[in-house]
Amino acid sequence: SKSVYQSPSTLMVKPNASVTLNCSHKIPSYNTILWYQRSVEDTALNLIAYAYYKTPTVEPSYKGYFDVKGDGENEAFLHILKLRQAEDSGEYFCAASLHSGTETLSTLQKPPSDATSKHLR
Repeated sequence: SKSVYQSPSTLMVKPNASVTLNCSHKIPSYNTILWYQRSVEDTALNLIAYAYYKTPTVEPSYKGYFDVKGDGENEAFLHILKLRQAEDSGEYFCAASLHSGTETLSTLQKPPSDATSKHLR
């Protein structure tokens, strides 16, 4: 089955704390784990970071606030380095996908239908 697992399911965290979210899958040939945020203030799904094979990338507008570790083939971790109350509150989604090196991951807007959703308040 094409299952993607994300933990923890819900977090209540004070401002300035750091947070780590986990995402894993066991889908053969899938090589990318993507992390998205839907903030309380903005219903758009925004790509924060992704791990393509063993290469982690944080989108430019999120650098300094988020970090990503791990690899796209098994498990990746999204680190919120210092929680900002308004900007970082919302839902976080991870998705597993199959990408070739020629695609531009930054243009993705929506996770696959097998993505899971977790809340961070």
